Amino acid sequence: MKAFLKMVAANLTALSIALGVCFVGGFFLMLLFALLSSGKPEPTIKDDVVLVVDLWMNISDSPPESSLGDAVNQAIYGPEVPRLSLMEVVDGIQRAARDDRIEALFLYGSLIPDNYGSGLAALREVREAILTFKASGKPVYAYAVDPAMRDYYLMSVADEVAINPFGLLSLNGLSSEMMYFGEAFKKYGIGVQTTRVGKYKSAVEMFTASKMSEADRVQVTELLGDIWGEMIGDIATARGLDPVELAALSDEKGFFTGEMAKETGLVDRVAYLDEVIKTFKEKVGYDPQIESFRQVALSDYTRMEGFAHESRYGGSQIAVVYAEGDIVDGEGYPGQVGGDRLARDLRFLRNDPNVAAIVLRVNSPGGSALASEVIQREMRKAREAKPVVVSMGSLAASGGYWISAYGDRIFAEPTTITGSIGVFGLFFNVQDLANEHGITFDGVKTSPYADLFTVSRPKSDEEMALVQQYTDFLYDAFIQKVSEGRNLSPEQVQRIAQGRVWSGEDALEIGLVDQIGGLGDAIRYAAAQAGVEDNYTITQVPERVDFSQALEHLFQQGGEQPPVVKSGDLLSEVIGRMEAELGALRGFNDPKGIYARLPYSLDIR
Repeated sequence: MKAFLKMVAANLTALSIALGVCFVGGFFLMLLFALLSSGKPEPTIKDDVVLVVDLWMNISDSPPESSLGDAVNQAIYGPEVPRLSLMEVVDGIQRAARDDRIEALFLYGSLIPDNYGSGLAALREVREAILTFKASGKPVYAYAVDPAMRDYYLMSVADEVAINPFGLLSLNGLSSEMMYFGEAFKKYGIGVQTTRVGKYKSAVEMFTASKMSEADRVQVTELLGDIWGEMIGDIATARGLDPVELAALSDEKGFFTGEMAKETGLVDRVAYLDEVIKTFKEKVGYDPQIESFRQVALSDYTRMEGFAHESRYGGSQIAVVYAEGDIVDGEGYPGQVGGDRLARDLRFLRNDPNVAAIVLRVNSPGGSALASEVIQREMRKAREAKPVVVSMGSLAASGGYWISAYGDRIFAEPTTITGSIGVFGLFFNVQDLANEHGITFDGVKTSPYADLFTVSRPKSDEEMALVQQYTDFLYDAFIQKVSEGRNLSPEQVQRIAQGRVWSGEDALEIGLVDQIGGLGDAIRYAAAQAGVEDNYTITQVPERVDFSQALEHLFQQGGEQPPVVKSGDLLSEVIGRMEAELGALRGFNDPKGIYARLPYSLDIR
């Protein structure tokens, strides 16, 4: 028996060593292949080509941050959804307008929004860039198969919009559906206690209620109405239609087949993709290497040409700092805004003599109140040293507005979701759940409030009153900060606060923002304020991390991409959404449990 056990142990050890060697060897082989592939010649731009903008991507505000882990995941599971930053997309299209080698622009495919990417405010800036290209005298074409409203919002500006004969154009309005866990938490014995200030501060309702409150329904209805009005107006202008008639048509039909879309003037042509490709071959010529018309992809074009104003060395710099994602205490995970990390970046830029001005680009629903204040402190200090301008993306509300309030000038798009000046506290306990499974808690403490933040029991009325006092304190401080930063009286701020969200257009009217405009407008304004408008470069923080770019060539198999799957089965969709909603709890790390954040499910579709 002893000999048998020794033999088994020896075999297991040998197997472990063999697996380890295979893993390490495979890993280094992967790196070797990637390095070899990086030596392949870069694609070149020929004359008389079409710039192809494949919308199968996620447009984020901040530059993509890649890691070796991402590269390994791509090697195992296949390529991820391509991601380009807003500045890359806008700069690439605008540069192509001035590039004599580029004859036309071609849009096709469907956006794959992820996290806070491809928001309506960002798409408006991309749309403006396409209009700039069109104004240069070069034609813009678009081809759609099954375009969602975000896709068509961009495509509608094209000189010619074509759609697949069996395609379906969606122009069915906007919606925001909330998911509520209140009854589920009761059923499974998870206790939830909250504090809040602000009639419209509805974020806690997701965990305590089973349906939308009337106050929340009012504010979301008005917000969606504002944003939808902007979209319909922009589309109608581009297509030469009456906005009122187009809105009525949307209410009546919602979805349009190819022929219906052509009859109503939403598209110009019903055709298959091969017919469109044939037209391009006749216009710009045939490229035998790719067996299609002469073209260059936007992703390749931006990689080859670089960023027009980017520099990391010397000279007058405008630093664009990105706050994209939930605001959390500490350093934060990827995709989050770590209060300590962003404050450190702002402090470094404030003390850098080469940085003439700072532009804070905010695309965040808020989060930790403490982390928001840590960031805002550095914003105030930076403002004392040099111009500090805020550019709001698709979301800049609650904590996202907290960190913006002291900007010398605040830019927002009409569709930006902002405001939500309010505070809430959220506390969970598992006493009932634990007791039901035979688990109990007991202990000792030196003071009445020593275990205030335990999850083993509900908080007493006295404890909740104490937390409410702190919530009230933070709300009053929020009001005071907005009053001071925006030069409004506290009474004025009180009237527009209460946790209510506003569209960028409304925010301009009530004084929460100064100007309608995008990131480019904010950068130019900052440069003018710093007196360097004729000679400056742009530094992005965080900058693009391209460590895995060498691996990307290998994993994408020469640029091939997997088929686009627009949606999965119903069960996967429900589970995925629940994971996303509950995954937001990872951002619940404020030391005192107090947050300045939007409702978790305010997802406009």
